[in-house]
Formats: sequence, C-alpha cells, structure tokens
Amino acid sequence: MISVNGESLDWSPGKTVRDVIREMNYRFPLLIVRIDGRLVPRGSYDSTAVPDGAEVDIIHLMSGG
Repeated sequence: MISVNGESLDWSPGKTVRDVIREMNYRFPLLIVRIDGRLVPRGSYDSTAVPDGAEVDIIHLMSGG
C-alpha cells in the first residue's frame, strides 16, 4: 500500500510514477511529484518505480494572470 496525497492506493511491483498519476486520474499537465520527500524529475515519471509503503505527494502547478 502507498499513500498519495493522503489517500491509500494499492501497490504492485513495478508500479511507476506514471502509473500512480493514471490511477489517481490526474490529468493536469503541470505536476510536481515527490516520493518520500524526494523530487522526481518530470522526464523520469515513466521509469521511476514507487516502492511499497511510499508517501507520494503530487502537486498541481497553477498559473494565472
């Protein structure tokens, strides 16, 4: 089990950041992702595995004017 923004999500071996984003149905294009406090570079979402028990923070960046 992992925690994503305080919500529990089932974990499976090989689950990536991109998988978590899809499962949480996040569609906003500008996201910041941290796993256990460590920033995950945007270009690494497809290759970064999320370990069991991880705390994942996904932050939607907003801009305006």
